[in-house]
Amino acid sequence: MAILLSTFNGERFLPAQLDSLLAQSHAGCDIWVRDDGSSDQSLAIVRRYVSINPNIHCQAGPNLGFVASFYELLQNVGAGYDFYFFCDQDDVWLPSKVSRALALLNAEQGAALYCSRTQYVDRELQPIGPSPDYDRSAIGWGNALVQNIATGCTIALNSAARERLLSQRPGFCLAHDWWAYLVVSAFGRVVFDSESHILYRQHGSNTIGMQKQGLAGQWARVQRFWRRLRQAGPGWIDQLSEFDRLHGTNLPDAQRRQLRMLIRSRSSWITALRASAQHYYWRMSAVDTLILRVLLALRLY
Repeated sequence: MAILLSTFNGERFLPAQLDSLLAQSHAGCDIWVRDDGSSDQSLAIVRRYVSINPNIHCQAGPNLGFVASFYELLQNVGAGYDFYFFCDQDDVWLPSKVSRALALLNAEQGAALYCSRTQYVDRELQPIGPSPDYDRSAIGWGNALVQNIATGCTIALNSAARERLLSQRPGFCLAHDWWAYLVVSAFGRVVFDSESHILYRQHGSNTIGMQKQGLAGQWARVQRFWRRLRQAGPGWIDQLSEFDRLHGTNLPDAQRRQLRMLIRSRSSWITALRASAQHYYWRMSAVDTLILRVLLALRLY
């Protein structure tokens, strides 16, 4: 199996992550690192690890951005592995992370993606709280259309899922993890693990923290969702349009109609109103789903 790690100016936390990858209980993990044009000591740190660990391999390239960098890794590592893991530079993997994912993926036939909850921690790895758990029956196509629950640093793919992702490389997507969730939801199976096997470091602008409870928590969630959807702007529909361009003809008729209704809603008030009343898409929170329906009806996206 291959662990795919893209680095960019991550010198502060990179050694702890590399040490945690080397400490995995599953033997035979090859670690492939692509440095995405770092200007700090990230590349030097990786090369130092490469010099004493034959299972670590390093590629250095120009800055492509995290989406393209992960795609470069996924393609360049080759088809010689049964499983591929996405890895971020600033987290810490618990020793059971790889073995747990493999135990759940081994039972799957066809394209399959594993993802899991995370344990949020601060810069010093002090616990903040767990990420949300999700209803397994709600995970899949209808959710992937409008939400990503597959956090990239938890994702593992089998070889069939890798082949599917590389068969049509997107010219645009909001994030490699959401794209993977969308593709595999359409053509394979997504396995969500309610156990966390990763310390997901929060720092700077991505600090999440503990969720507030009660009415204050509901209002805070409404504000977060509104802000995130507005920040994504037309990118959300652009991602669906790119998916339709690359994969639309291979979808079952019902899914293709669902996808294209959401795409057309941006340019048609009538379609937007129809789309707002449909039940083939949903977010994991009923409140978030309601907000999305309102935004669709008013074309505020």
